Amino acid sequence: MHYPKTVYTLALLLTLLLQNILAQQLTPESVVALRSVRSVALQPQGNYVAYTLTAARTEADAPGGAYLELWVVPVKGGEARAYVRKPNSVSRIAWSPDGRMITYLSKRKDLDARRQVYAIPVDGGESRQLTRAPRDVSKYALSPDGKRVAFIMEDEMPEAIAKAQKRGFDQEVQDTWQVIDRIYVADAAGGKIELVSQNDVHALDLTWSPDGTQIIFRGSERPFVDDDYMHSDNYIVSAGGGTAKKIVDTDGKLELAQMSPDGRHVAWLGAVSYNDPYPHSLFVMPAEGGTPRNLLGDYEGTGEFFHWKDARTLLLVMSENTTRNLYEVSLDDGRFKKVLGGGVIFDDISLSTDRKLLATSASTAVHPDEVFVGALKAQPLRRLTDSNPQLAGMAFGEQETVTWEGADGWSISGILVKPVGYRSGTRYPLQVQVHGGPEAVRLDGWNTGYNRLVQLLAQRGIMVLIPNYRGSTGKGVAFARGDQRDMMGKEFEDILAGIDYLDQQGMIDPQRVGIGGGSYGGYAAAWGATRHS
Repeated sequence: MHYPKTVYTLALLLTLLLQNILAQQLTPESVVALRSVRSVALQPQGNYVAYTLTAARTEADAPGGAYLELWVVPVKGGEARAYVRKPNSVSRIAWSPDGRMITYLSKRKDLDARRQVYAIPVDGGESRQLTRAPRDVSKYALSPDGKRVAFIMEDEMPEAIAKAQKRGFDQEVQDTWQVIDRIYVADAAGGKIELVSQNDVHALDLTWSPDGTQIIFRGSERPFVDDDYMHSDNYIVSAGGGTAKKIVDTDGKLELAQMSPDGRHVAWLGAVSYNDPYPHSLFVMPAEGGTPRNLLGDYEGTGEFFHWKDARTLLLVMSENTTRNLYEVSLDDGRFKKVLGGGVIFDDISLSTDRKLLATSASTAVHPDEVFVGALKAQPLRRLTDSNPQLAGMAFGEQETVTWEGADGWSISGILVKPVGYRSGTRYPLQVQVHGGPEAVRLDGWNTGYNRLVQLLAQRGIMVLIPNYRGSTGKGVAFARGDQRDMMGKEFEDILAGIDYLDQQGMIDPQRVGIGGGSYGGYAAAWGATRHS
């Protein structure tokens, strides 16, 4: 007579237990909803960090990527405060030199016809529009004194394209019409917009010289995709207007140049040749002209971001194998001195005016990017934000760097994520997650996203291998070029060798191996599902 009640009670307990277990696991929906710090900007005086924070779109929103909200957090610690929330989205955040205003790019929903530059007071108040450009502003930079705004704006669209866009044509058809993006300058307090670059150079990014008299920009002779990737150069032009002058004629990919604080040198990240797939190397040369000097040489790492610390020293963020490190690089002797690394995977850094404090976004194996701060020579960095409190207490798979012998005896590394509750001697199903590019690298930080369900799989008993096969970055130029003229040859053998390595270690069931990836990783997945299935 009492059995039904006992059965119902047991069923209820099991249901509640199952709900609790599921609540402690990631789902595809919860992965998409995760928030991540993207860019950070440290106030010049070092009291606050402004940052952008992702906010996922819902089914009710228009199609597009995640919103980027503007937030500010005190360096000493305390509650973060939102300044711009979705459905508005911001980009290119920066501080005014006096630290009183945060500037950003935005096209405010239902208010703006074009993307403009705005400034919002750090102590509260409404945003003020700094530019009134007739067309979208794509990039901008405040002058060193904060009184002027240099920005990039495209020429008017051909009439046929403009009419099509008004009818709702929103596709981006590359290289079908030639519309130049040019540099303009406006007074930050409002005023007339002045054209800066008089010649037809397509502007891609820009910055000011330290004395505010010149603008350095990356540009190309034609406004086409391949010219952006492969045929751009760095130029310099008077902020008062004139003909842009090419700083140096280089081959291959390169990034925006930055002038030293004393105006005597320029530095940039670039490729060593036209066939170098990534702008890994750090170059420097006299501002008045000369032969560029590659400060990295044959170093087996990849330059990602750099800043001038002083007139004779550069700060370089490098990817090295599966880690990120920060180095001081001396112009005098070219020596490298490691000042930060280990513990977290950080992105670009933002520095205080006195160069004593830095802020960055950084992740760990078990948490997406958050805001971190620290003294330039102190470790570890201190975390200021917690944008995903729901992850606290959740079990994640143990993550580590593994190395195996690939094709031709090359040393290949990757990220291995073990299933939650991993037991040595047990063979698990394996998912191989191949990154795209192939000029890219996966690091020992947070590797889970809407298109990489790494920890979601680990929580469900599946091992995940993320190989940095030849052609990846993080190991220097020679390694990044190792796959050329051999598509899905030895680079795919490197991936297969990683699977064999895990099999030899008794960690995986070789009969239950899946493969996936996006872009070039999708090509690898198709290769694995056909020829190597």
